Amino acid sequence: MTATGTSAYTPVLVVGGGIVGLSMSLFLSQRGIANVLVERHATTSTHPRARGVNVRSMEILRAAGLEEAIRATESAVALAANHGIVAAHDLAGKEFGRMDGAHTADPRPEAWSDISPTSWALCDQDELEPLLADRARDLGSRLLFGHELTALEGDVATVRDVRAGTEFQISFAYVVAADGAHSPLRKARDIAFEGPGTLAHFANIYFHADLTEPLRDRRFVMCYLRQQDFQGALLPIDNHRRWLLHVPIGPDWETEKHRFEPDACVELIRKATGVPALDVELQGVLPWESAGRVATRWREGTLFLAGDAAHVMPPTGAFGSNTGIQDAHNLAWKLAAVLRGEAGPGLLDTYEAERRPVSTATVEQAVLRSKDRGRKGGDGGPPPGLADDAAVMLGYQYASTARDTGDASGDGATSGDTAAGETFLPADRWSGAPGTRAPHVPLPGGRSLLDRYGTEFVLVTSDSRWVRAVTEACGGGARLRACQLPSGDEAAKKFQAQYGVGDDGAVLVRPDGFVGWRWPGTPSGLPAQELSAALARLTHRDTSAQGVPA
Repeated sequence: MTATGTSAYTPVLVVGGGIVGLSMSLFLSQRGIANVLVERHATTSTHPRARGVNVRSMEILRAAGLEEAIRATESAVALAANHGIVAAHDLAGKEFGRMDGAHTADPRPEAWSDISPTSWALCDQDELEPLLADRARDLGSRLLFGHELTALEGDVATVRDVRAGTEFQISFAYVVAADGAHSPLRKARDIAFEGPGTLAHFANIYFHADLTEPLRDRRFVMCYLRQQDFQGALLPIDNHRRWLLHVPIGPDWETEKHRFEPDACVELIRKATGVPALDVELQGVLPWESAGRVATRWREGTLFLAGDAAHVMPPTGAFGSNTGIQDAHNLAWKLAAVLRGEAGPGLLDTYEAERRPVSTATVEQAVLRSKDRGRKGGDGGPPPGLADDAAVMLGYQYASTARDTGDASGDGATSGDTAAGETFLPADRWSGAPGTRAPHVPLPGGRSLLDRYGTEFVLVTSDSRWVRAVTEACGGGARLRACQLPSGDEAAKKFQAQYGVGDDGAVLVRPDGFVGWRWPGTPSGLPAQELSAALARLTHRDTSAQGVPA
């Protein structure tokens, strides 16, 4: 595949090798789907940029075998006890207050143990991307760094080796555009963005300096700096020498970049830290835009948008790359099912139906957080409509035909947790309804019921009749297995309470860990028939079937 004119085939072509593109490639390979990724840069990111893998993303990456590796990274180890946001004149000077609460990242496991087997990891992008790339390669992904897409016509892509200058072609069944906020693929299809638009512009200064003394043993996620002639934000990478400084700038980088010459950056860093003679090693400067935008459509034919190509949001809340990881996770199982002949093509339409509304609401939350962080210290209260982190990450409900809620039309419109106008529910209102993330239930040995889910459908029950039904229903095409929790066990009791079923009920969990269907009690007919019909509806292999009780 290196000579001019040579062609090859891949079921899925992934364009873009950042966090989302690498996640997409990894999740496809995890499901046995061959794929090729092209990325014009020669390597993964060398700049910290995005930081923070949130709880839902950690659940997903835990299932991909990466949790331990992520927690072992330098940034995750160093920041494991950091939480909250500080507002101060400068790092060494007066604090105005702290911003702690349910809408600020908290990586401590005890903050999440009631609702998840994992927690935040404050792992920076330059450490996360190599882990994703290595895992994807181990599972069979072909990652072509130093290669750029030059043309896309029909089902054929032309790819250029940036260094050698040679071109070759790759044919594909589907292509995923994970090529960033300025996505050439999105623009080529005339897919517009909508939403609040540009909110602000910043320069991100990455530097090394020993800030042990002005830090004074504090363990925060971010320090907002408020001075009469200077504002910014200081972020720890290792709580010692590696730091990021965000500085607001004007919209035109060409007229602003003179302010960020090396000597000028050093002075800004000294002003931010309150240490006039600080010894600074400047690592780099990266301008960026804070914005809120969502693509008006996420699919055109065989092309799908994911990550920043589909949505852009302010970094407040660290939702951006995490929302992209979850896009990729949602799309990967659907592509895999269709490519294997286990689902009808209509299943792919549910990607946009599920992810776009959630992403739109998440953009709104990120914008609200951006406004909230503009408060001085903790003055005032949070703006109306601000949902807590757990609700935004875990408390939404999909409304699509890839869930079966039991309404007569089968379109998933009437039954579930969320009411009209609601998107994010707090943990005390989660009930395991179809379309929601399957709740965490602790299992013996420090494991979770979430660890039983993976790359296939899983039927969870305590009733042996449903277990037998799994064997009988497996001939329908979808990959399916049973998870039986012994009746009367503590885990079974918690499962029934969390998922809203009785001892003779069953819950069908999708390959992405979301509830697809549930039967609260004794089946009205033959369990295998009920289960087979539900699977057919969820996978779009039988669009004429009617819904059944949720």
